Amino acid sequence: MTYQQWALIADVYTPMIALACLITILRVMMKGNVQQGLIRLGLVASSTLFIYGVIFLDNALHIWPTFGLDYSTHTAIALVFVAYFIVYKSRLMHLIVISMFSYALIMVHQHYHTVADILTTTVFILPVLLLIQSRKFTKC
Repeated sequence: MTYQQWALIADVYTPMIALACLITILRVMMKGNVQQGLIRLGLVASSTLFIYGVIFLDNALHIWPTFGLDYSTHTAIALVFVAYFIVYKSRLMHLIVISMFSYALIMVHQHYHTVADILTTTVFILPVLLLIQSRKFTKC
């Protein structure tokens, strides 16, 4: 495959997983559990705000560059939706993890990020996203 074809696949990954997430939330709402769907949507939005907060902090404090790395916004944004599927659709967890791993391989292949960029972003971001999505720290 050409560089452009791989780039297209990388470009559609996050919108597709976001759309799948939105569809699953809408299905929850259509089954009559509007409140639960709205809570899940709010948790996805909160997760998104968190990763953008980390982007802001990294830009201000140069945390990743201090170590010769780059905060992977590609990874962080995709992990918002991966975390949703891990928490709410555990049957799909293996498939979602494989899709994220494949996306990471494409990012490395395309020279968007290094393995270290992706791993450090994941290690820092994913536990917090899982906490947010699972509502372990809220009263919801």
